Amino acid sequence: MSEKKKEGFNFNPFIVMGIMVLLCTIASWLVTPGAYDREVVNGINRVIATSYHSVARTPVGFLDMFAALPAGLNGAGLMMFVVMLVGGTVEIYKRTGIMGAGINSLLCLSKRIGGAAIIAIITCAFFVIGGVVGWSEQIIPFVPIVVSLAISLGYDSLVGITASGLACLISFAVAPFNLFTVGTAHTIAELPMFSGWELRTITDIIICALWLFWLIRYANKIKKDPSQSLMKDYDTSSLVIPVDEGNKLDGVKTISLLVLAVSFGIVVYGALNLKWSWPQIGAVFMICGIITAILNKLSPTETVNYILDGMRGAMEGALIIGAARAVQVVLTNGGLVDPLVHWMSTFMQGSSAYISTCIMFIANFFINALIPSGSGQAMAVMPLMVPLADLLHITRQTATLAFQFGDGISNTLWFTNGTLLIYCALGKVPLKVWYKFILPLQGIYFLLEFGVLYFAIASGYGPF
Repeated sequence: MSEKKKEGFNFNPFIVMGIMVLLCTIASWLVTPGAYDREVVNGINRVIATSYHSVARTPVGFLDMFAALPAGLNGAGLMMFVVMLVGGTVEIYKRTGIMGAGINSLLCLSKRIGGAAIIAIITCAFFVIGGVVGWSEQIIPFVPIVVSLAISLGYDSLVGITASGLACLISFAVAPFNLFTVGTAHTIAELPMFSGWELRTITDIIICALWLFWLIRYANKIKKDPSQSLMKDYDTSSLVIPVDEGNKLDGVKTISLLVLAVSFGIVVYGALNLKWSWPQIGAVFMICGIITAILNKLSPTETVNYILDGMRGAMEGALIIGAARAVQVVLTNGGLVDPLVHWMSTFMQGSSAYISTCIMFIANFFINALIPSGSGQAMAVMPLMVPLADLLHITRQTATLAFQFGDGISNTLWFTNGTLLIYCALGKVPLKVWYKFILPLQGIYFLLEFGVLYFAIASGYGPF
């Protein structure tokens, strides 16, 4: 009985997508149809603001409603396969012990430079993993190790999950090069992949600094006086696990990590300067995985099996992208996109560009409660936000930033986010304890992101 309640409480994203498809299908029979004309300007499809007109109704039928899912999977197939290929490469790094050795080297370093310094290093490392690499669920196996380390250093499990998994979650808010959120949103908005990274990087650094300050301040306080710990009433002694000290970061593993770092550098350079898209990105990660397999002397069979295991592990996240695309298919086939855009633009017409952008941000904040997947949310909302931005004279880059902030800032807040619940469970941290710790900082983040959105409007954050 409790297990069933838990599943419903977590808001399964596929059920949410199915409900959205059903509601959009019903709406296609009820909403007054209309459409904008579009024109190509400098190779970019743009809405002609004064061209909204009536069109014939194209309601979605019963069979077409179910056909939307395979159509969505087909339309998002390229992105889905690249996400799964990245999962395959990650699996090679996990199964060969490379990632574990990297974490272990940090544990050893803590004995020389002190607990607070090592917590800061780990936090920054996970911030990079979440904000640049775009991983979240992939680092779940390493969270118990950091939790164990934090307790062993005289802190509590709350410090452990905040320095690791939850640092990844919050860094999604302004990820400069996140393949899953930025990459998906930029593809839909027809923006150069990863363009505008400078502002996101600066904001990411500020958010990381605030996160680090908040965490170290708390860690130092409970180190001096354990009674100040928010976890003092909870037994977490069982979370201390033995570390495999034999898993060392040797020459081969070090080179393997360098291969991964270089691969990300190549992807970022290619996206920014060579107009690379998903096929090239997938190819680079395939090469990265193969080189790493050769370096670690994996047989061809082991390599393929590891990649397949990783792809299977990433398949659920990839399928969410396809399911979200199904919503887009119904919206498009049912002629709902332009009526929704027209209604929203009329609603915001009297508002300034800044207020309209803030409304986009807040709307995405609440949408993230129903669609916890960043790439899935991008696929669902960006087709609406792009023409809306054009009509309201907001740059598409600013609209993308509003989506990112709305999706990312709430990753550590919504109880419907399964990953947040997993991290809290790994540290035996009740949600009420987590909220007591994080809510004041989240208030500061909201003010910061409203300020960044104002700067984006004022500066014409682009390229367009």
